[in-house]
Amino acid sequence: MLLIRDLAQADYLVVEDLLDAADLAAPGAYDPEGLEVIVVQVDGILSGVAEFRLDYDFGRDDARPGHTGPQAWVLTMAVAADQRRRGLGRALVTEIARRAQNAGRTYLALVPQDGDDEPDRQTFFAACGLTPIEPEQPGRAWGRPVAEILALLRTPPQSG
Repeated sequence: MLLIRDLAQADYLVVEDLLDAADLAAPGAYDPEGLEVIVVQVDGILSGVAEFRLDYDFGRDDARPGHTGPQAWVLTMAVAADQRRRGLGRALVTEIARRAQNAGRTYLALVPQDGDDEPDRQTFFAACGLTPIEPEQPGRAWGRPVAEILALLRTPPQSG
């Protein structure tokens, strides 16, 4: 059974391990201060995490032609390697988009972290409906209006 919930302090060590395994851990002990953090559990085992901000202006106004609305940003996402391609990341993005919409945010954006698996991350975010919103360059932002992301993610993926 899949469960998405807010982070609890008892989760910190597991979250730190998930982020470290994905080469996304910050130095020192895990500290989510100032962040919204949700986790996903599968059959009671914490298997993924997402850090985000619901009220965040990344200062990229010129990179969002035609969209000046309030934005939310996904800062970090990690899913345990043995749990990937099971819909957990998609569930995390869906929950962030839902919370963003409830908070009055109209745009969701992120910068896919670089590293060896950057192409996989970009493929995943594209499957979630996000597209590059800046010119081709390292560290470019991706995004999409929240309503469009939710409409896409609420539709079951097509097999074939």
